[in-house]
Amino acid sequence: MSSPSIREEDVALRTDRTVPARSEEAVAPGAATPAVTVTLVTYECRDDVLRCIGTLGAAAARHDVQVVVVDNDSTDGVAEVVRRQHPDVLVVERRTNAGFGSSHNLAAAHARGRYLLVLNPDTEVAPGAIDAMVDFADAKAAEGTPIGVVAPMLLNPDGTDQMTARSFPTASAGIFGRRSPLTRWFPNNPWSRRFLRADQVDRSRPWTVDWVSGAAMLVPRDLFESLGGFDPEFFMHFEDAELCARVGAMGREVWCVPQARIVHSEGGSRGGWPASQVWYFHRGAYLFARKARYPDAADPRRWLTAVLLGVRLIATILLNMVQRITHVRQPAGSVDPQT
Repeated sequence: MSSPSIREEDVALRTDRTVPARSEEAVAPGAATPAVTVTLVTYECRDDVLRCIGTLGAAAARHDVQVVVVDNDSTDGVAEVVRRQHPDVLVVERRTNAGFGSSHNLAAAHARGRYLLVLNPDTEVAPGAIDAMVDFADAKAAEGTPIGVVAPMLLNPDGTDQMTARSFPTASAGIFGRRSPLTRWFPNNPWSRRFLRADQVDRSRPWTVDWVSGAAMLVPRDLFESLGGFDPEFFMHFEDAELCARVGAMGREVWCVPQARIVHSEGGSRGGWPASQVWYFHRGAYLFARKARYPDAADPRRWLTAVLLGVRLIATILLNMVQRITHVRQPAGSVDPQT
């Protein structure tokens, strides 16, 4: 049995903020409707995505799952290997690297599930995690309060909490964000703990939050489509925050369900932070500020944010250059600007 395979041009793509037109197999009469469509976007991460796909069966023991992989023009043979080892996975190959959000939108065009699980390939999903998220979302819908987004508790490989369910980023997030030097050196300082909501919730029970990481987020497919999916102006970074902002504006809540656990080997799909990634991170932060927080072009806070992010961008790139020259490296490689 050969795996289904689709070229990018087989799907009608649009240039505005909309999910591409749904594919023929997704709307075919009689097509099965699984509980979840897992969407994975790959770029030079063959081993990561194979390991991730291998965890999905136990993660969704009680719910049917469809898996769609969109490959962003990798050269490591990931599309062919996935096609060969997982013949039930739908593989869509792009001719260019179109970025995170745009490619998940393309994957959503092939989705049949009631929910979309946007998932990073550098994750390993714990047994029962998908079942827990779907059960929670279904229970909220039955109560008449359908969710906007449900996320698991994302864990580092050592089992510690990545603290990715948090408040919306502000100008201070660059100082007090979860990966900032101040937070790493003084993790219990009150400003970082406020941004990360460390003291505000009982982390043993589901809680509402502003924003969760796009590394793993469950969204009702009809809501995702009605919102137009991820904003394609973001290449990578902060498109998840911007989507959560639009979800909240529609009156839907963003939840973290700690009973669902996913290990995230953060950065596995990037292999470190070259200057281009540092640029995309800071550009994404500015786009979020411009679109979600300060939409008025005359708002001085928009321009102050741009200046502060520009200074931070230059400082981060220069520091990385110094570290490379002196061979002083952190365990994960270069300085990671992620908040």
